[in-house]
Amino acid sequence: MAKSSKNTKSSKNTKSSKSYQKKMQNPPRKIRGTWLTIALVVIVIHGLIAAVYYSVAKVDSAYMDRPWLISLMVVHFLANVAAAIGIWYWKKWGVYIYIGSTILAVIVGLITTGLGMYSVFYFALPLVIVGWLLRTKWDYFEK
Repeated sequence: MAKSSKNTKSSKNTKSSKSYQKKMQNPPRKIRGTWLTIALVVIVIHGLIAAVYYSVAKVDSAYMDRPWLISLMVVHFLANVAAAIGIWYWKKWGVYIYIGSTILAVIVGLITTGLGMYSVFYFALPLVIVGWLLRTKWDYFEK
């Protein structure tokens, strides 16, 4: 009896390893789609322009009582660029960076403007849009 159960386990392992090898030989074709492509390009362009703008604004921030917040926004925009590149190459870390960057932007927005839900909505809306575009593509992502 023990021998037959051992054969069953090894045949299951053989089958699962064969299916794994088959998946590795023919990985699913990753289709980004037009809207996700547009969103990622906009994120990169916006991030680069905004990072430069905020870097220049940092020089003129003598009127601000907390100029370090501008530095955080530069970090936010550069993180968005890195996240968009990661998402472009189907890396999960790109999504995680984008989520973290959005949380950072919401916190900075609440500190600087204090407008409450308007600030949260303004900074979180891009995350919702990208999340909606990625909802069917999570299986394409690699670690």
